[in-house]
Amino acid sequence: MINREDLLSGTRPEVGNRILVTEKENFQGYEVMDYKGMVWGISMRSKDVVQDMFMGFKNLVGGELTSYTELSDEARQKSLDRMLASARRIGANAVINFRFEITNSPYGNNAEVVAYGNAVVIRPIKHYVPTGGLGNILAEFVDAYIADKNCLEESQNAEKPKKQNISISRKGDIIENKGFKFIACPHCKTKYKLDTDENGNNYINGLQDVDPIENGMQVYCIKCGTKFTV
Repeated sequence: MINREDLLSGTRPEVGNRILVTEKENFQGYEVMDYKGMVWGISMRSKDVVQDMFMGFKNLVGGELTSYTELSDEARQKSLDRMLASARRIGANAVINFRFEITNSPYGNNAEVVAYGNAVVIRPIKHYVPTGGLGNILAEFVDAYIADKNCLEESQNAEKPKKQNISISRKGDIIENKGFKFIACPHCKTKYKLDTDENGNNYINGLQDVDPIENGMQVYCIKCGTKFTV
């Protein structure tokens, strides 16, 4: 049997001894707990005179400049390794806003490669449920399965008196963390990221208002099915 909680629970694995890197401002499914500051790694490589001569000949006949390719790859890898080592020394387990910067050095015919970013400490968001396309696909899949199962049970128990389920809308709990707003389901405490429209009203991106007559946005929790007000 498909368990809705197990299927939709998106808790990411612990980072452990790794250093996660992204060019974005955050990691999906993780929350930033602390900002450690800027980290960088620098690598400067010079060309080999003999190889430079051979590569000049290669310009005449065409083809990949293998020596320059290896030189560029080595410089990037060295600068990245040094940036990760710097992040590990100050107690970070992730780097956000990661960038490479390559410049010509004033010291001869050399190239300088800098890898840099913001070192942070992150941790997985417990029972994280993705919103947007992925969350909708998972929710529709589970809801379709549950609907088919309910139809089968109703057909088997057609002669039994049916119980009336009353959905009472309750207001979700708003939580602020590091400048971001989340709303928690009042029943299972699953967190959803809040966005604000041009009128200053809060909403959950990827979920629809299931009862536009009531004040505020009415949604069903993807995890437990509880109806609550944003």
